[in-house]
Amino acid sequence: MPEVFHGRSICKGSGEGEALVTQQGISFWGGVNPETGMITEVEHECYGKSMAGKVLILPSLKGSAGAMWIIIRLARNKTGPAAIIVPKSDTILAGSTIMAGIPTIDSLSIDPLEKFKEGDWIKVDGTKGTVELVKTSS
Repeated sequence: MPEVFHGRSICKGSGEGEALVTQQGISFWGGVNPETGMITEVEHECYGKSMAGKVLILPSLKGSAGAMWIIIRLARNKTGPAAIIVPKSDTILAGSTIMAGIPTIDSLSIDPLEKFKEGDWIKVDGTKGTVELVKTSS
């Protein structure tokens, strides 16, 4: 039976996919290729991985407000994440995902960085503020 967790909706809509989980913040400006969705920040633990179509779970953004334009370009190019989950959103992430239309949730009843593992299949309902762990990767 899938587990369902409740949080706060940042951006409405729904998305699902395989989880891409990182314990490090991502610098979208200069750290992500908006044409491919690949993480290009050499020092990042997810270097060389694509966020395209994944449910991105990260602690925060890193860097400047320029991240906003990269997130919007990722969505426009269809190379961005299907949804985003963060422990606590900031104004740049909230504004970016709303303008890009990427379902985003924060303030879950659990720590998403601890609960979800890379490869888990997750459904995000940004309208209801729910995250469903459909299938674990193990």
